[in-house]
Amino acid sequence: MQANKKVLLTITLFTSFMLFFLFLQNILFSSTTLENSKIVLNKEVDATFLNAIKEKNVVLFFGYVGCVDVCTPLLQELSTFYTQDLQDSTAVVFVNLLPAVTSDQPQLFASSFHQKFKGLYLSKKELYDIDRNFSLFYTAGLLDANELSHSDSIYLLTKSEGKRVLKSIYTTHPLNITQLTQDIKNTL
Repeated sequence: MQANKKVLLTITLFTSFMLFFLFLQNILFSSTTLENSKIVLNKEVDATFLNAIKEKNVVLFFGYVGCVDVCTPLLQELSTFYTQDLQDSTAVVFVNLLPAVTSDQPQLFASSFHQKFKGLYLSKKELYDIDRNFSLFYTAGLLDANELSHSDSIYLLTKSEGKRVLKSIYTTHPLNITQLTQDIKNTL
């Protein structure tokens, strides 16, 4: 029992270190600025998985269906900011990171928070193809294979000349909804 606790503690510390390292790497080695709990990037990204999204702006979140610790509270918070005046220009998109679910479950999960939220299912290969563009971190749960440890950032993308531009990445502890809303309005 004591050995299991040490292994669990070691894995937890390693995972925390990796998350911190990825965040630090983004700040130090890219042309970004950090302001108001967000990282400003303004860089074009390959986001072909968003081609079906017609709105100019996308508020993007990566998580997994059934996540109650991170995804549920965050999607609930996003549903309160998603007012009528944002809905014509902005889509809120939840991307499932757990390919073990059926392809319809991400949409059902996302729309349970707001009827206009979009949920996307991507294959394992599609997830691998995009994880570097968004500096994603996710790993299988230690105690349950149906859970993940994952980063919990919010991404604001906008469409410019037919291409997707990653404007900013927002920290979610706490999420500055006022800043996110203002940044969306500034793109219009």
